[in-house]
Amino acid sequence: MRLLTLLILTVVASLTATAGMAQPGRAPSSFEGWTVDCGNTGVCFASSFTRAQSVWVDLRIVRDWQAEAQPLVRLTTNTELPQDGNLRFLVDGEVIEALPLEQLREMQSTVTSPGGFRPLGGEGFWYPTGPATAALLDAMRQGRQLTVRLPAVNGAKAVPVQVPLAGLKESLSWLDNRQDRTGTVAAIVAPGDAPAKDAPHAIPLVSPDKLPKQVAAIWSANRLCSEIDPTIFASLNAVRAPLEDNASLYVVPCGAPTAYNSPYVAILSGQDGAARQVHVARMSDKGPIAMDLIYNARWIPADQQLISYFKGSGIGECGLWNRWSWNGTGFVLMEEASRKTCDGSAPDLSNWSNTWPLKNASN
Repeated sequence: MRLLTLLILTVVASLTATAGMAQPGRAPSSFEGWTVDCGNTGVCFASSFTRAQSVWVDLRIVRDWQAEAQPLVRLTTNTELPQDGNLRFLVDGEVIEALPLEQLREMQSTVTSPGGFRPLGGEGFWYPTGPATAALLDAMRQGRQLTVRLPAVNGAKAVPVQVPLAGLKESLSWLDNRQDRTGTVAAIVAPGDAPAKDAPHAIPLVSPDKLPKQVAAIWSANRLCSEIDPTIFASLNAVRAPLEDNASLYVVPCGAPTAYNSPYVAILSGQDGAARQVHVARMSDKGPIAMDLIYNARWIPADQQLISYFKGSGIGECGLWNRWSWNGTGFVLMEEASRKTCDGSAPDLSNWSNTWPLKNASN
C-alpha cells in the first residue's frame, strides 16, 4: 500500500500543470431549456422538463452508442392517461402526429431500451421509431415550440403542455459531438459522408455472475462488496469499460447502498485475465492519500474519466466531488471540490471550494 500511495502521489504531482484544462463540468451541460448528459455505458440524451400547472412532461431524445443506433424519443408524464384517446404532437401549431394511446401502448414492447437507460417515474412512452422519429425531430429542430396535448380522463379537456424548442439544435449537436458522430452519415444535425461508427462506450453489467472469475474473486474479497442483493446490483449502472490492449476496467458496486450514497470499486483486468483493484487519490488536510471506494460512481467513456460524488445529505448540497482520468495504468486526480455546510440549499457544485488543484499551487 505504501508503494501504491507513492506511485499515486508521483502521478498526481507530475500532472499538476494540466489539471486546470477544460474538462467535463460538475453538472450536466444545458442549452436554454434543454439538458444534455450521458450515462455510464455511453448512451446519451437531451431532455426538457416542462410543467403546466399540476401536469409535467419530460421529453428525451435518447441515443445508444452502437453505430447503427437511431435516436429515440421518450415521453414521460405524471398525469393519469385514459385507456383510449389520442396523444398529439404539434410544432408551432401544426399537427405532426396524433397517436392513439391504445396502439402506442401496444408498440412499446417493440422498442428495445438502451442499456443503462433509467426511465423516470410516471407513465412513459417511446415514440414510434424510424421515419416517424426522424420527421418529429426534423420538425422540432426547425420550430420554436412543441405542444404535447395529453388526453384527459372522464371527458375533461385535453391538457396542452408547451415545450420551448430553443436550445434543442445545440443539444443535438452536443450529442453528435459527444458520441463522435459529427460528419458521419449517422449525425442528427450535420451529417456527412463518413461511415457510422460505434461511439465511446462501456458494457452494462446487470449481474455479478457476469464478472470474470479473477475479477469476481477480488470483488468478493474486498470490504464485503459481494454482500449485495442481485436486484439492487442490477439497478446501479455497473459497467465494463474496454481499454487498450484488450484490457477492461470494471466499475462495480461494493455492498448495499446507504441512504444517500452507493459505494463502488474499480478493478482492472488485463489481457491475460489477471486482475487487480485500482485505487484512486484524494486530498486530505495534509496532502494526497489513496482510497479504494468511489461514491455514486460515474464513468465517462468519451474521456475515460471517473467521477465520485459523496453526498453529505439527501439533497447533496454538501459533500465531496472528485474527477479522475485514466492514464493507461491508473487514475490521475484531475479535480476535487467539497462543501462542508449542509444547510438544505439547492445543490450547486460549481460553487464548491476546490481542494485540487489549489489556486496557489505552483507548476
